[in-house]
Amino acid sequence: MVLEFSEEASPALSAASTILVRRAHDGLETLLLKRSDELKHMPGLWVFPGGKVEVFDEGEDDLEQARSGAARELQEEAGLSLPAETLQPFSHWLTPVVVKRRFATWFFIAEVGSDEPVTVDGSEIVAHDWWRPGDAILAHHEGQLSITPPTLVSLHDLQGKDNPSVLLAQLGERAPLRFFPRVVREGDQMTFLYEGDAAYESGDLSQQGAQHRVLGTRGIFRYVGAN
Repeated sequence: MVLEFSEEASPALSAASTILVRRAHDGLETLLLKRSDELKHMPGLWVFPGGKVEVFDEGEDDLEQARSGAARELQEEAGLSLPAETLQPFSHWLTPVVVKRRFATWFFIAEVGSDEPVTVDGSEIVAHDWWRPGDAILAHHEGQLSITPPTLVSLHDLQGKDNPSVLLAQLGERAPLRFFPRVVREGDQMTFLYEGDAAYESGDLSQQGAQHRVLGTRGIFRYVGAN
């Protein structure tokens, strides 16, 4: 993954993604889509269905408008039509200020049947696959699955869960997690610091204490501090 950095902070555009989960014979699976290598933004990455929230997406506030946008993007990118009200807030991410293209992204989660058909357009999205979260994390660490830090952290949150219905009930009892990362660059390594990390305020990676971060080198990321 190549991030474009900028010395000037740009405003964050509203975006939304949907984490789809289903029950398989060996546990929970989640849907990932592969973006075309020809795209200018995030080419070739595996992502959850999603995109920019448009002005015509309905909603009384930013969250509800993002929910509508997530449902629309899900239909456009994966051919799946789910009522917007069935999408449950999962997390909220803000792209760091040092990155050129910034988004304030709501992640939602929803369950679908095990035989629900997925259809991609073959242009912007060129492939899809259902992954067990732990298998996807391992494939990424081995360099076989290109994903972003938000996708990696979300997969960690899903890892070890077997029943989608129980998972959604548990998530309904917690507030959506917030990830407003601070980026520290040292040579070819990037560290994404999240709230709760001892170095979050200072950016001093030598500071002792709790760690809640993603370490990235040459497009491979590792999450430290996962539950």
